[in-house]
Amino acid sequence: MIPQNFIKAIASEHRISSAELEVLSLAMEGESVATMAANLHISEDAVRKRLSEVYQKFQIEGRGPVKLTKLQQRLIRKYQEQAELSTLLAQANHLNLQSSSQPTQTHNYLDWDSAPDVSVFYDRSQELAILNDWIVNQRCRLISLIGIGGIGKTALGVKIAQQIQEQFDYLIWRSLYQAPSLDQLLTDIIQILHPQGEKHQINSLNYKISWLITHFKTHRCLIILDGLENLLLPKELVGTYTQGYENYGQFFRRFGEENSKSCILITSREQVREISFLEGETSPVRSLKIAGLGENAKLLLKEKKLSGQGNWQSLIEIYGGNPLLLKLAATTIQEVFDGNVSDFLDATLFPRNVTNFVRGMLNRLSDLELKILIEIANQSQPILLKDLITSLVNISGGDIISAVVSLRQRSLVEKSANGFIVSPVVREVALS
Repeated sequence: MIPQNFIKAIASEHRISSAELEVLSLAMEGESVATMAANLHISEDAVRKRLSEVYQKFQIEGRGPVKLTKLQQRLIRKYQEQAELSTLLAQANHLNLQSSSQPTQTHNYLDWDSAPDVSVFYDRSQELAILNDWIVNQRCRLISLIGIGGIGKTALGVKIAQQIQEQFDYLIWRSLYQAPSLDQLLTDIIQILHPQGEKHQINSLNYKISWLITHFKTHRCLIILDGLENLLLPKELVGTYTQGYENYGQFFRRFGEENSKSCILITSREQVREISFLEGETSPVRSLKIAGLGENAKLLLKEKKLSGQGNWQSLIEIYGGNPLLLKLAATTIQEVFDGNVSDFLDATLFPRNVTNFVRGMLNRLSDLELKILIEIANQSQPILLKDLITSLVNISGGDIISAVVSLRQRSLVEKSANGFIVSPVVREVALS
């Protein structure tokens, strides 16, 4: 028998009226339409009408008695899931009480999974200092590292996590490159955080989210999710989830809005809308846009044993200090130009392995974004937004603004004091 207070609560969630609730309560007790009509002193047609409203609000399909059976099964299942969740939370709270009564001891669970080796790391002291302050001092709970492909987001995520891992009870690194469903991801994390709960399987995704957020409030956990762009839809404006992955957005929004002792760190080539909406200077939700290595890129070129040091700075500027693109170029410089940067720059700027990588990013753009990117790339000087709108007479100003924002959040368009520009390598591919 399902308790009446549970039926009332779930009825309220589905906006069931008091008259419909009377019928729903009797239906859950297994009463027939005739018995319900007699008990409520209404006609059987009135009972059926109220039941029909209930079915619609619960989105129950079918005909005749089948609909009532489906409704009963659904409510029973939801009640069982809530009971299982309550049991798990009670166990977790009991373990918390037990641990709090024991002498304090350091305990860290580290699961690095497929995180890459960053033993070779080019100085990012400023970014590391910012992230350390946000995570350790300001206790931010949701942070995204955003930047163009190859810029070093993953390496930075590993490095900051290594530096602050002792601050957390649990550290879990997970790659999103294989696009796991949210249900798969949360099941995996819950099994790590609560292995003793294996006998109490939670089937509902909403309850998994609720359990995890409750756990994050009582334990200090650092979860790193690498490569969020793999869950996003190409050929659309930035931050649009692929069908079936929209619930990631719901999870991020709930985690960003609710109090927590924990932190989720995301790396992505594209910003997602939930973080854009929640982030702010004093908010516990933040974004850090990752730029090129700048002067520190010379350490990379030195490691690759390149010569022609007088032209190193030019090479770095042309490639925007992007470590992956510089490594790709360095391969060509070594194989074809005997490591001499000067000879490489005299002969070519962008070998095929570089342009293929950049073209892969541009292939994800919507038609509107690509058209605007090409328009900006065609300019010999930075272009102001008003001039961009004037030049694209067949596109509304609102659509142009949305597309420019999207390109900025993909790190494919840069903004200078004089207007919008693209990097030399993006220009090369866009106009080819």
